[in-house]
Amino acid sequence: MSGISSAKFDVVKFDGFGNFDLWQRRVKDLLVQQGMVKALYGKQPEGMNNMDWKDLEVKVAATIRLCLADDVMYHVMDEESPTAIWLKLESQYMSKLLTNKLYLKQKLYGLKMAEGSDLSQHINVFN
Repeated sequence: MSGISSAKFDVVKFDGFGNFDLWQRRVKDLLVQQGMVKALYGKQPEGMNNMDWKDLEVKVAATIRLCLADDVMYHVMDEESPTAIWLKLESQYMSKLLTNKLYLKQKLYGLKMAEGSDLSQHINVFN
């Protein structure tokens, strides 16, 4: 998986197999850091004109899509609203929480430390 980076964050592109909850938190943190998270709530703030609101929605939708692998982006590329993208992703991948847990368990059980390697690096491989 490749990623998108910002001044302070690296967000790994979500490919449909990793931990959706962690990915979602990282994207939300990225939007907070960029001052754009209010567009996720789907409600135009008072005092913001329509042109600025539409511009913000376009930027947030683009940011979310840029944090998705091609296979996942294909399913949301027709959505214009960041809220619609967010909800569609949640409906597809939050329901697969059990699958994600099984994937992570399988990854954990297959994790083996190479002889002579650093323990902290070994633990970070799983994270």
